Parts: sequence; structure tokens; C-alpha cells
Amino acid sequence: MARRVFFSFHYEDVSSFRANVVRNSWVTHDAGKQNTFSDSSIWEAARTRGPAAIKALIDEEGLHGTSVTVVLIGQRTHERRWVKYEIVRSFERGNGIVGVHINRIRDKEGYITSKGLDPLERIGFLVSKDGKKVYFYELVKRKWRAFADLPQINNKKSNSLYFAEGFLFKNAKWGEFLTFGDYFKTYCWDRDDGFSNLSDWVEAAATAVGR
Repeated sequence: MARRVFFSFHYEDVSSFRANVVRNSWVTHDAGKQNTFSDSSIWEAARTRGPAAIKALIDEEGLHGTSVTVVLIGQRTHERRWVKYEIVRSFERGNGIVGVHINRIRDKEGYITSKGLDPLERIGFLVSKDGKKVYFYELVKRKWRAFADLPQINNKKSNSLYFAEGFLFKNAKWGEFLTFGDYFKTYCWDRDDGFSNLSDWVEAAATAVGR
């Protein structure tokens, strides 16, 4: 089936061409499915207009109509404020999420880089014991702190299967702190043959959250 995917990444991985390899693969490898995508490049034009404009683009244009978010993890992706925001917003809307390390994709000069930290391991969440709220955290200087751009949301059970019947789909009870890395899988584009397997990773992420 055709699926619309949101790609989240550090913009330097576009200029190095690593992110482009994955995005182009998504469209061309399974062309018969008419797969489409939107991605983080949408907010580059809004950078001078401030955080509110960037958030609006992510919320209203970038993630709109998508069911899975693919986080492309380069050397410095974990540092990017808007990658973190895109991940949390994806979670809120009920998207499946999957991480893909792209450091071993050769850039336009033919080089690879060292493996970057996984941003999914550096963002956490906790569902309140009564199930009514979800609190988000980020790891800053080795300490977990409230995620400033979206510290909490209401648990909208009607919009997501994440929190049905008091449990997460991995059987973690309300009141238990988890990182996004505990909850969602991460792969390596090179070692795990992303060209052949990206569609399967996307479908598995969607199935896991009932999308």
C-alpha cells in the first residue's frame, strides 16, 4: 500500500547528500506503491521567522497526513532542537517511529563519519498514573529535564493506540518512565541494508501503533 512518511533529520545531512539517499530510495525503490514523503527541509525557509513559525510548519504541513516518522540519525542529529520536537509531535499524533543511522552512507566526497548518538535514546516520556497526562523529557548534560518545547499533553485515547486500557503496547504500565529508544527501533542503513528493508521497517513501525 502507498504510505506517506515524514523524514526528520539534521539539515547538514542534506548538504552532505546522506539524507537524500534515503529519501530518494523511499520514492524510487517501491515506485509501484506511489509512496510519498514530507520532511524537515520544509522549515528551512521559516528559520528567520522564529520558533512559532517553525512549529506551525511542522504541525500543519510537515506531519499532516503522515503515519510514520523516520528519524535519519547523522553525527549531530541528537543536538537539533527541531528533530526532538518532530519526534515528540509524531508520538503525540500516533505515528509509528523508526530511527535509521546514516553515518555510513558515503557523502558527495565519498566519506563516511562516526556514528552519532541516537536522539530516540535522549528523549523520554511518562504517562501519569491516572492515564490523563503524558510528560516529555530530554537528556541535557546527563540529566533528564522537562522538554521545553512540549512538556506535556493530554492523553487523547481516541486518537492513539499508545495508551489503550492503561498500558503501552510493550506492556509498560502508566507511571513508568521510558525513553523513545525503549519504545521504537533503530537500524543502520548500511549494515541492515536499508535500501532493501526500509519499506519493511516503515510497515512494522506503522503496524506496531495500529496505523
